[in-house]
Amino acid sequence: MYILYWAPGTAAMAPQAVLEEIGAPYEMVKLDIASRQHEQATYKALNPNGRIPTLVHDGFAIFETAAICQYLSDLHPEAQLSPPVGMQLRGRYYQWLTYMTNTLQVGFIDWFHPDWTFPDAADQAALKVQAEAKLYRNFQVLDDGIGRGDYMLGSSFSLCDIYLAMLTRWSRFLDRPMWQWANIERVVGATYTRPAFQRMMQKQGIAWAENWPGNRAGA
Repeated sequence: MYILYWAPGTAAMAPQAVLEEIGAPYEMVKLDIASRQHEQATYKALNPNGRIPTLVHDGFAIFETAAICQYLSDLHPEAQLSPPVGMQLRGRYYQWLTYMTNTLQVGFIDWFHPDWTFPDAADQAALKVQAEAKLYRNFQVLDDGIGRGDYMLGSSFSLCDIYLAMLTRWSRFLDRPMWQWANIERVVGATYTRPAFQRMMQKQGIAWAENWPGNRAGA
């Protein structure tokens, strides 16, 4: 049995969508961010950083979103969410997943939470401007790298596409959301309409970005 600790719209989106793709039974434990439940001792015993999500599998706790997704994919190769070990495509899979979590996700943290870095309001505003400009440069790198394939890895759907769709939803508050890059928009459009991704959003009670012109879910 898998237990996923989550909160709506957070980085728990990706592992829950992976669980839905896999079709494995799982339990959801919702954390109330407003009351800072994720910072309480009970949860921090599982995830000492107090961040969301955390996955517990038969008593084994694992945190970090990308790690959870890879762990689930490796346990369920039948779902074909990652290329086989030894293939060059596996290297590309590692590359983009690492890029999204180590570069893009860090940029989003600076944009959403400049107060985590600076106490002064002016410094926070400056960091937010810098983070947005850097995100746009990184979106371009990602868009160029994806190219004209159906998915991030060409013709093969993978958990990289799930991760990209999650980050794209996060970008909806930027002046230039990620879907303004054509290759990203195409891949995300093919991903977020998948039944598994739709089930995840329904169970989380969240909608897609209303300001995306290509919105095909009517959210």
